[in-house]
Amino acid sequence: MLKRMAQALRFYDVGLNLTDPMYQGIYHGKKYHECDIKQVLKRAQLARVETMLLTGSSLHESREAIRLSSEYSSDATKLYYTLGVHPCCVNEFVLSETRSTIDNPTNDETFNAKLQVTDLNFTKSKLRELYSLIADRHTDDTKFRAIGEIGLDYDRFYYSSREMQLLFFEEQLKLSCFFPEIPLFLHMRNCAADFLSVMRKFVDGHKDLEDRFGWKEIIARGASVDYMPTIDSQGAVVYKFSPGRKFLVHSFTGSLQDMNDLLALSPNSFIGMNGCSLKTMENIECASKVPLDRLHLETDAPWCDIRRTHESYQYLFSNASQCNLAKDDPWQHGLSTAYPDLPQWFKSVKRDKLARKSDDELEQAMVKCRNEPCTMGHVATVIANVKGLTVEEVASAVWNNTCSVYGK
Repeated sequence: MLKRMAQALRFYDVGLNLTDPMYQGIYHGKKYHECDIKQVLKRAQLARVETMLLTGSSLHESREAIRLSSEYSSDATKLYYTLGVHPCCVNEFVLSETRSTIDNPTNDETFNAKLQVTDLNFTKSKLRELYSLIADRHTDDTKFRAIGEIGLDYDRFYYSSREMQLLFFEEQLKLSCFFPEIPLFLHMRNCAADFLSVMRKFVDGHKDLEDRFGWKEIIARGASVDYMPTIDSQGAVVYKFSPGRKFLVHSFTGSLQDMNDLLALSPNSFIGMNGCSLKTMENIECASKVPLDRLHLETDAPWCDIRRTHESYQYLFSNASQCNLAKDDPWQHGLSTAYPDLPQWFKSVKRDKLARKSDDELEQAMVKCRNEPCTMGHVATVIANVKGLTVEEVASAVWNNTCSVYGK
């Protein structure tokens, strides 16, 4: 059994924020160590993570994802990327003097709530910048695999307001309709009603008479392709996803009803789960009931690790009822099955101690409290134990799901 698993087991991490400053050794603006991306990817390779999707979260970070995928991708470690502006970064469509990135919030909800589109030409130019970034790569760069990360996040109004998030979620979905074959990589946090409402508009098809940001200009000069936006007899722009449009709601943390509603949107909708998707009993219920053929797995590193305080921790053990969860190491009680090439798990080192390590030690040293793609086996183990399956069964099914959406 173990020999067969060792031959078959492999992982595809659909959520890796490799552009995060932590991988450059920068935490909260302070430099603690040199860039250790090579070591991070080596650990991923040792953990059978063969393919990773780098998240584009802003215009700047999307360009960084392109650069990193080109610089670090190899035959052993495939790095693909997404292009888009995260709901926490949509202020960059409005603010001309502030670079919006995930590590740079305004931390001012009042300020964010007052933001409006006052310079139409500036906002239009930023949307065209994103359009051009995608248009320049969607046929020629095989590493470009999805439009995203786009969506809504109502837990983080200290980054951007509900109004701005809704506006630019819709505008980026409109933009995506010019590339009907490209999958979507979506973000939904504490906003299910609004998120589902917006998505249904594009799944069912809708008309926009206002065309505030002049998408008609692109329609007028573009080639006619099935399911591209069109202009009707009244001058409205008609948007509708193609029937085969695939999309993933990554890092899912909603209710069972939310999950069922998302899956009902389309037979091509998928759910992505990571450590943050598995923190509570309600999360575990969703994990138990999500159809295996609609599931993707991810780490969302450097975030969303599985912790002792999470409901999921007990599912790292093959038989938690016979273990002391406060003292026993899950590695010795089933977790190691997900890592057939590793004799032991990697060491955990405080970020200020990493610079003292030798090159050989660096390869075996994870930074404490910073997640990495090598922990994909942890997520797969939880899902497997929750569903009463083997890690091999989960990994194989999820690999096939992910390749069907984002390609091998």
